[in-house]
Amino acid sequence: MITNWFDDDPLFNRYYPYDAGYRYYFEHEWGIPVQRDEQLFEFLSLGSFAAGLNWAVVFNKRSAFSAAFDAWQIEVVAAYRPEQITGLLSNSAIIRNRRKIEAVIHNARLIQQIRTTQSFKDYLWQQLGHQQLIIQPQYYDELPRTTITGDRIAQHLQQVGFKFVGPVTINAWLVNTGFITARPDQLGIITTTPRPSSTMLPPRSPHQLGHFKP
Repeated sequence: MITNWFDDDPLFNRYYPYDAGYRYYFEHEWGIPVQRDEQLFEFLSLGSFAAGLNWAVVFNKRSAFSAAFDAWQIEVVAAYRPEQITGLLSNSAIIRNRRKIEAVIHNARLIQQIRTTQSFKDYLWQQLGHQQLIIQPQYYDELPRTTITGDRIAQHLQQVGFKFVGPVTINAWLVNTGFITARPDQLGIITTTPRPSSTMLPPRSPHQLGHFKP
């Protein structure tokens, strides 16, 4: 059970520890580096659906989204055709926004292309220079909505064709999946970031890397 968390985190205060989904999320997912491409795709997609709404609205439909999108299997979603889109638009258990649904399928196809040469996870670490960004705010309200890191990754993803990947959405996604870690219990910090070579670099602070906007 978590004993060290942000006192002002509204979702934590509302749902932890009694809601099983949120309990697992806070204890095992938020801010901890993701190892599976499917989980990266899931959180990217949920973040896209949350654009213009809020995370709680989307997260409370997490199981329904998983069922609707075939457990976020990238190859399966990438192969969706108009009939699958029609089915998703008639599914009242999820958010029925055509543009966002089509963006998820489009993004799955881009991730599938990336995975012909490397994992999506390794691709993102490469874009980050194999450096995890560590931030240690005292309060949840101090978490930056954007960082230079998030802006740069958002710009890159936009340039290669990803949709619904604005700076705020991508910064939250990077924090959520541990590329940027901000857990007050520091469970998300990794001592060395995976690299394709044997050379390992230690993580640096955001101030060393100049990741925050002035």
